[in-house]
Amino acid sequence: MQPVCLAVDIHGGDFGSRVVIEGVLDAKKKSTVPLKVYLCGEEKTITSALESFSRTEDYSDEDIIVVNCPQIVGEVEVPSRVWKIKKDTSIIRCISLQKEGVVSASLSAGDTRILMGASLFLLGRSKEVSRPALGALLPTISSRSTLLLDVGANLGCRTEHLVGFGLMGYNYIKHFFSVDNPSVALLNVGEESSKGTKTIVDAARILAGKCRGYHGFIEGDRVLSGDADVIVCDGFTGNVLLKACESFHVLTESVLKGSQKLIETLKNKMTILNAENYGAVPLLGLKGVVFKAHGASSSKAIAQALLTAARTVEQKAFVQKIYE
Repeated sequence: MQPVCLAVDIHGGDFGSRVVIEGVLDAKKKSTVPLKVYLCGEEKTITSALESFSRTEDYSDEDIIVVNCPQIVGEVEVPSRVWKIKKDTSIIRCISLQKEGVVSASLSAGDTRILMGASLFLLGRSKEVSRPALGALLPTISSRSTLLLDVGANLGCRTEHLVGFGLMGYNYIKHFFSVDNPSVALLNVGEESSKGTKTIVDAARILAGKCRGYHGFIEGDRVLSGDADVIVCDGFTGNVLLKACESFHVLTESVLKGSQKLIETLKNKMTILNAENYGAVPLLGLKGVVFKAHGASSSKAIAQALLTAARTVEQKAFVQKIYE
């Protein structure tokens, strides 16, 4: 069986490269398909970490490849230009390997804006997509999850961006999850057609004519109701909402302190809200498979992210319209 080739930015996470590499090795053990991983970062750092794991982990130089990236991204870099002037940084090298056809997918826990910029300019965007978006799955009280996008790639959005997110989300759920006619809604402060900003009202009018599954506006109290398969909003709103939902586990432990059995029951029912379990979210609308992991990803989250990326690559034939 041919391995799935993946590129990983080892410098993106908050907890250091060792945690990222530990996650990579864990993913290789758990994957049902062989993985060939290109570790992009400072060579000495990668080599040192690999040597420390060599006694307990089973891997070879053929399935773990070190890609030396001596440059670093400064705090004052312009995200849209980093891919041009810092080609030997770990985050840019991941996307370059994908453009060159060396790998089939990339993963980074680094700066979302830089990842978006590099992916957009090096890989290109899908047809009829004005702006790629980050999507995240949220649990609902119905039988299936809802896709929320954007969740951080585009903090400010124009009407055409929201329309693109709606169409992209519709196709993603339809093809990737085999839902015949996914319902799409715009997140708004009310359900009445006159409410909301001009951008949202205009997006609703256009989606009503272009998206078969468009169902209208949805308010925040119905995000987890299961009333919509896809919920569209700008990246600022989506990121705040996603992180608020992720705090559920912390709130649960605080409120139910001392009731361990009940805590575990609730957490088990809401596992999709734990970032460690879904690992990363996809950048939709690109000509390639790119995943953005949480900055505070543990090794478990990195491992899960890689497994998700590998599954996506395997299923890409079924969702070609979403990625290309």
